[in-house]
Amino acid sequence: MTAHPLLWQSPQPLWLRLGSDAATAAAVPAQAQPAILRFASDTFMDQMLATLARDPSALHKLVARPETWRKPMRDAPDMLERTPLPRRAQASARHAAALRRSAPLPLAATQEPLKLYQPAHQRYYLVGASLICGIPGLPEHSVARSGAEEIHFVLRRHLPATGEGGQAQTLHEFAYIKDENGARWQRCSADAQADQLVPGEERLPVFPLGFQDDASRGRTVWAGLVPVGRREEYLGAQVDQTVAPAFALGQRQSMSDAAPPPARNSTLARMVQFQMDVAEPWKVLIRSSYKLAAELNAASPISGDSESDADKRRRVFAFNLQQQSASWLILLDCADHLDTYLHDLWQVIENNGAGFDALSTPRKQLYTWLGSASLSEALKLGLKASDAGAPVRPPAATLRDALKAVRAPGVREKLEASTATYTENTLSLEGWPPFHFVLAGLNNTRAADGPYLALDTLAASSGIEPDPLAGPVPGQSAALKVDRYTALFARALEPSAETDAPPLPFALQVRNALSANLGDLRDGGWFSVRFVYTSRDCGPLHPPLLSAATQRFKLASFFDADAPARPIRISLPVDTSPAGLRKFNRNTAFVMSDMLCGQVQRAKGLGLVDLVRSVLPWPLHKALDVGEGGPCQTGGGINIGMICSLSIPIITICALILLIIIVSLLDLIFRWLPYFVMCFPIPGLKGKKP
Repeated sequence: MTAHPLLWQSPQPLWLRLGSDAATAAAVPAQAQPAILRFASDTFMDQMLATLARDPSALHKLVARPETWRKPMRDAPDMLERTPLPRRAQASARHAAALRRSAPLPLAATQEPLKLYQPAHQRYYLVGASLICGIPGLPEHSVARSGAEEIHFVLRRHLPATGEGGQAQTLHEFAYIKDENGARWQRCSADAQADQLVPGEERLPVFPLGFQDDASRGRTVWAGLVPVGRREEYLGAQVDQTVAPAFALGQRQSMSDAAPPPARNSTLARMVQFQMDVAEPWKVLIRSSYKLAAELNAASPISGDSESDADKRRRVFAFNLQQQSASWLILLDCADHLDTYLHDLWQVIENNGAGFDALSTPRKQLYTWLGSASLSEALKLGLKASDAGAPVRPPAATLRDALKAVRAPGVREKLEASTATYTENTLSLEGWPPFHFVLAGLNNTRAADGPYLALDTLAASSGIEPDPLAGPVPGQSAALKVDRYTALFARALEPSAETDAPPLPFALQVRNALSANLGDLRDGGWFSVRFVYTSRDCGPLHPPLLSAATQRFKLASFFDADAPARPIRISLPVDTSPAGLRKFNRNTAFVMSDMLCGQVQRAKGLGLVDLVRSVLPWPLHKALDVGEGGPCQTGGGINIGMICSLSIPIITICALILLIIIVSLLDLIFRWLPYFVMCFPIPGLKGKKP
């Protein structure tokens, strides 16, 4: 226990900014703020140590100020000792620097916000402070190395409390906490004063930097690296508006027996996972069906003629087979979700209705609807090569029967082990499921069709908000009907407490964080730093000592428009003639499985004209001929993979040329070409030696 008060102050070399002597400076409130020091070199630690060793007063030139790449902050003098000097010469140089010092160094006043950039922008930021004794002379406090005393710093976020406006005077400090409940920002106190450590708050490491002041007294600056690179982690965390408990209460809870992690309700996580695995892929099938239907039923923009009915029928049949291949996999994922999360419902499906009466009402509704969704007779004809032809595979009677059939013994294993694509020429291959049930396709009248139309029987008020993209995307209104199926599944989940509940998908976590931050994320939000001194053995009568908050700052994103750019030089081959390119070593190996090898071989036969014609209307349209698939094989029918060796310099040339082509093409949309590239001539840089 200390016999005198401890104080956090800005680093001692900066005290003269606010007064002619230490006592005068200590009376200024701004003197209690830790300082943020900015470095524009990867050798920032060397620069920091050299500044403290040669001229500590020059530390004020490192204090972070607002900057952009257009108006960068002036770099501090290079203090690194390139040539070792005798200690007497070092002391003389330092004494001369002290004599040259004149008036107090004022703080730079600016109205621009301070933005901290990332190491990728070649910017590093150290936050520094001095821990002193509150007695005349302001001596350093010597921290015990036994672990009884600890120094850290905490990152605080400034957000408005619930129900308050977003003005600066209403912002409250939130502490970053990571525990079994996940990462979150929790409100520190009921008022704007947040000078107490929050239980469970993340404490970031600091390190001591020793130096001598002008009177040759030993001093220490405690410094820590501001984690700007963790910006996305911080902005993606949830916001908890409840006030955190007192630190002493948190200590007492930690000393009690460890409680099991609280159970989480996983209904939302399971519903979102269902959307990702089942609903959204199903929507893609519906949109593609409407897109092809519109293309087949539209007249040619060139001649006004239309494609022959026979050709259109072949395209419909080929398209439906492609849709069926994806439908089998979606059905399999849907059945897995029912078995995992609605196991009693799945048992009723497998037992052909036995046990239906024991189901809850929402699960009865889901079971009943699954039995009402079926393929129309017109769509069944679309799954045949011709109206008069025999069905390739018998269609399942209902969606419920299709889900049961896709989980039959051996069906999953053969379907997931298949290396071919489902086309007219591979219908007879082993491994395809013995039934058809396409979730969205074209019927024999070339109209989009599928069991999703049975969703019209469900109540329109499914609890799902309308999609703002429902207008311009073909088939989007029909695809949104699948949300009713998602709502039906979600109501059947019935909340349950699970200790192993699946986490929310990351995209949903970010969405929730953006929604909860009260509109403060458009510019990245505000942060500050506080230093923390903790004496473990002093108990609740001497809680951790927090410093004043630093000036508020923002964390720049990786693609911030104002961020400085780290210089990057990419040297392309100079001699690009065949004779010159042949000299480069093919030292990059691509390892491909037998299946990927076969797909690459199929893609080799495609050209730019083929890709363009595949998206043009008839009569210019030509379907891509990619073969029937299958792995690479030897002449003896043995599957083989490959290791392909390529030259990185040649790949770089290809990337540059493709980049120029794509940028020029998309300039029709973005109009970005005037800002894309600027080239400077280099006289004498020749590809061939004279």
